[in-house]
Amino acid sequence: MNNTKKNNIIKQLFHNIIPAGVLTWSLAVLTASYFGMAKSVDSAFISSLVTTVLASYGITKVQEKKEKDDEDF
Repeated sequence: MNNTKKNNIIKQLFHNIIPAGVLTWSLAVLTASYFGMAKSVDSAFISSLVTTVLASYGITKVQEKKEKDDEDF
């Protein structure tokens, strides 16, 4: 295996492991704050980290648009 393939594999590994580590850490801190173990945690910041990391993996929340029927009125 040449050096460029080895470097490419290492880069891909880091690009997958680091967001997974941040996701694991932020979910653990958020869970601890909900159970009262971590009292001085900014839950909004931790939640934004979770949302950002999940979006980097392509996981998003899709809301269905509800159409109102004219018959309801």
